[in-house]
Amino acid sequence: MAPSPTHVELLVAFANSADHELGTDDLTTKAGLTRWLADHRTLSRRTPATDDDLALARRLREGLHQALVANHDGVGDATPLAAAAAELPLTLAAVAGRPGLQPVQGGVRGALAQLLVAVNDAVADDTWRRIKICSADDCRWAYFDSTKNRSRHWCEWGCGNKAKTRSYRARQKAADATA
Repeated sequence: MAPSPTHVELLVAFANSADHELGTDDLTTKAGLTRWLADHRTLSRRTPATDDDLALARRLREGLHQALVANHDGVGDATPLAAAAAELPLTLAAVAGRPGLQPVQGGVRGALAQLLVAVNDAVADDTWRRIKICSADDCRWAYFDSTKNRSRHWCEWGCGNKAKTRSYRARQKAADATA
């Protein structure tokens, strides 16, 4: 399958800006937020972020993560994403000769609103349901499921291998206990 679209890559990268397994987070400081947005070409590095911007970015990321859980197991909640989105107004404008969503504000808020545009683009082109959260409890990494039937459960073979090994060992232990 072809590589994932740019808007999907942006959403996956944003969701993964917190690495739950390693305990790292790219969005712990205002400078970190500005750097992340600039590295992903949504903001000029010279644009400073505020404490409110950082708090909103973290709420937006958590809301996105919770919404993506539903794409895997159907129990995600898009309410936190919608709540964060309410603080990032968009407008309908002509984009490349056709109607498209654009941020109303500039700066950091406008860059964060670009993530909402990416969500809308993913829903519109039906890639949204392919952006999932890894089933491994210790991972929680976002990934793009490029399988034909959208059946992938883990972000990579390593997570799937660990889960399958744990399951095998549990079955063996249960079998040994009954023998």
